[in-house]
Amino acid sequence: MVRRFLPLFSILLASCGGGDGSSASTEAVTTVPAAVPSPTPSPAATPTVADASALPTEAGATAIIFAASDLPVRTSPYIVGAATHFSYAALAGYDPDSVAQRFTDSGIRAFREDLYWNALAPDWDVNGAHLPQPLVTFLGKTTARPLYILNNGNAFIPGASPPVADAGQTAFAAYAQRAVAATAGRDAIYEIWNEWNRNVVRDKPVMVGPGDASDYRASLYYAPLAARATSAIKQVAPTAKVLVGAAGDDPDWQWTLDVLARGAAAQADGVSAHIYNHCASTANRTASEALGRLTLLHSKIAGANGGRDLPLYVTEWGWPAGTNVCAVSAAKIATNVPQFLLHTAALPWVAGSWYYETKDSGVDPTNIQHNFGLYDANYAAKSAQCAFADASAVIADAKAMAVQSVDNGLTVIRVTTSRGLAIVAWSAVAGRQGRITVGGTAAYTTRTLCQATAAAASDRTLTIGEMPVVIDMPNASRLGVNARLL
Repeated sequence: MVRRFLPLFSILLASCGGGDGSSASTEAVTTVPAAVPSPTPSPAATPTVADASALPTEAGATAIIFAASDLPVRTSPYIVGAATHFSYAALAGYDPDSVAQRFTDSGIRAFREDLYWNALAPDWDVNGAHLPQPLVTFLGKTTARPLYILNNGNAFIPGASPPVADAGQTAFAAYAQRAVAATAGRDAIYEIWNEWNRNVVRDKPVMVGPGDASDYRASLYYAPLAARATSAIKQVAPTAKVLVGAAGDDPDWQWTLDVLARGAAAQADGVSAHIYNHCASTANRTASEALGRLTLLHSKIAGANGGRDLPLYVTEWGWPAGTNVCAVSAAKIATNVPQFLLHTAALPWVAGSWYYETKDSGVDPTNIQHNFGLYDANYAAKSAQCAFADASAVIADAKAMAVQSVDNGLTVIRVTTSRGLAIVAWSAVAGRQGRITVGGTAAYTTRTLCQATAAAASDRTLTIGEMPVVIDMPNASRLGVNARLL
């Protein structure tokens, strides 16, 4: 508060009747209170680091206890990708703006796209390097990492459709170099062909195994092409990543393993694999079945590849909806997708995966090829999109992940984050639940994928279903859970 004082002499004059008072000074004197020192702020409280590893004795449960230092750290982030079809955008309905927005919405950080030989170097310029305009437009709207399939023969070049003779393979290797030059600057990955064992020759019965010299789909024709193309790419782009394999249906991976045994991957950076089971028995149309076959391939790569192990790139995976006999229910796809994505992200030997595909390529519910998308043909989200996006966010947030199976059916992923430690868990057995008991007494949050927000949990025991559940414990130095399949 400001206080005002009149000079004493003026007050005395006024009180004695001297003058009319008009000459009295009215100057105000302001006194300013002495400054009070501000209190020194208290230092911010350091979050309490919790050891949540103490577990109750629980009959039949598996105890899982870990610290951040226990988990392996990837040398490079897991790649979350999806297939696109800009090389025939008008036919498949791929619009660059719409796809770029869906990539952002779903946490898709890479795309897989065809670079058809006869489109990249059309008949009027067989030695050229021309990218489809829809692809060029898309590249200007996204930061997603490209994976390009060097694909298809070229009927305008003698001996190159398919490229099985020496002249055709030499021409294909030159095309591979031009393709790399045309797509430089985006840390692209290159894949040699797409499902050679299924489609290099069409309209023939399905080939099982490596095949023989009477059939151009045989591994003995693909292996030298892959080796030659890889070598050609490395000559002009030594650090470019090149993948070989990409087989279609390949029971027990016989074709793929023979390709490796023939030296196709001598200079390659990885083996690409396609994983589908939508035409299997209903009970086997699951993420678990697909993961089992992927694990089998991993276990055999080094043995077939001269003792040299290579990471796996799952360049196609997914489940189609619709009414075809091979279609999978929307509810099942919605749980299969996050299970497969999270599980492979926790496997250090899987470099990444590309969901097939971003959007439906048509509107016929009876046509399997029209119904694989995360989005429908009009870009509306389908049943699995939410869980895919949420799983992608969990992967992006993780600093390290490791997975284990409990009771042959309850999947538990241990996770380290910038906040602390976490668990992601789900039942991989249809119709059965699991149970997780969280150790210690520290606060934690829990949520099922696609819930809007995480809820603080007071109960230390959680029931787990087929949709993955995230248990997040900030500031935890150690975390323990008891896990069992019910």
